[in-house]
Amino acid sequence: MTQTVKKDLAEAREVCPTTARRLLGEGALLLDVREADEVAAVGYGGCEMLNIPLSQFEARWAETPRDRDVIVACVSGARSLKAAYFLMYQGYDRVMNMRPGIARWAGRGFPVTGDAAAAARATAGPACGCGAAAPEPAASGSCCGGDGAGSGCC
Repeated sequence: MTQTVKKDLAEAREVCPTTARRLLGEGALLLDVREADEVAAVGYGGCEMLNIPLSQFEARWAETPRDRDVIVACVSGARSLKAAYFLMYQGYDRVMNMRPGIARWAGRGFPVTGDAAAAARATAGPACGCGAAAPEPAASGSCCGGDGAGSGCC
């Protein structure tokens, strides 16, 4: 008989873009888990940033430093929350999720790379019926990994 080990995790700490900006100025690292083409279109500017797309995260998570605060970010905070919990499961204790993401960052006038108008377009997608202000595209093409009808939505 095999025994499973249950690891209880604390709730992920969430920060808004304004708080994230302050923490980044104090030496935190921004970990952007969006895909490379999304980052090329519009990226977080004015801070040290590491890009590990969520699609590659399981293979590359160890690139994330343990010795400093890490703010995980994406478009809306859904993908970054998954990555934050993954890192917490691996023993990281200085991880925060930025919610919402790039659109609010740009909307606050914080620096971006690429096309700032792309930040608004990045969150424009099919409404998923869950009240999410910024749906997160999933591999299935529906927001938040659900079926587009609100189930499984962020």
